[in-house]
Amino acid sequence: MTTEKKRDVEQSERRQFIRIKKNYIIRFYVKSNPSLKFEMSQIENISKGGICFTSTMIFQAGEVIAVELRAPYVVNTIFLEGKILSSREIVKGIVYANRLKFDNLSPEAADVLEKVEKYNLSKADAQ
Repeated sequence: MTTEKKRDVEQSERRQFIRIKKNYIIRFYVKSNPSLKFEMSQIENISKGGICFTSTMIFQAGEVIAVELRAPYVVNTIFLEGKILSSREIVKGIVYANRLKFDNLSPEAADVLEKVEKYNLSKADAQ
């Protein structure tokens, strides 16, 4: 695979999982505050270990977030849960970049993340 073909797939030696740069839409909420249920966002990248997504709110490290993910080639909505590793401001008072590490993935969620990875890697190989 040439460097050009890898532009949507980023991997580094320190990473445990391959990072896929795709802009899927998610819905999420803070588990400790369900009244904030289902904010919408866009992910910057995803791996079997977690996601990076933007939001209009900042989170505290360790905060537990519930996520609904829909991928265009997967029929069912996948429910994921994870802890915020970091949340940083990227547009003052408006947009924040968040890193979330998945916790306790269900077999179904793990299967979908595997499919997301395989689909995007095969698509990058075909280009």
